Amino acid sequence: MSADLFGNEAEDVAAPAVAARPVVNDLRTVTEVLNRAVSDCGYVVASTSRTVFRRVDKDKISRVPAWEANAVVQLVDNGQLVIGGTHQLRCGAVRQPVRSVLVPKPTRLMLSRWNALKPLGSSKSSEKKGA
Repeated sequence: MSADLFGNEAEDVAAPAVAARPVVNDLRTVTEVLNRAVSDCGYVVASTSRTVFRRVDKDKISRVPAWEANAVVQLVDNGQLVIGGTHQLRCGAVRQPVRSVLVPKPTRLMLSRWNALKPLGSSKSSEKKGA
């Protein structure tokens, strides 16, 4: 128990818990997000809530869908993506400070290996003929 502004006893109220983002386990989703992060525009993250935006051009950003934002935040948390420097970019009429999302060299190498793989089921030799 603690005291309020007037000296009365008040219960301690815990801060509301931040909703956890769902875990992304789809390799295609992760590969697509990493390919977009490597592209010329890439991603940026705004504020402490880690709202994810995609760069449209040098000065403009647009918000990404929830599935894409969840994947970006998960990759940042796992160290596959890194938060970089601060920039002033515009989303609509609002100009705000955002931090760039960088792709480290080990992640780029991993992505190039993944992009070189053939999709499952693309091989004709897996089908049995005359059975």
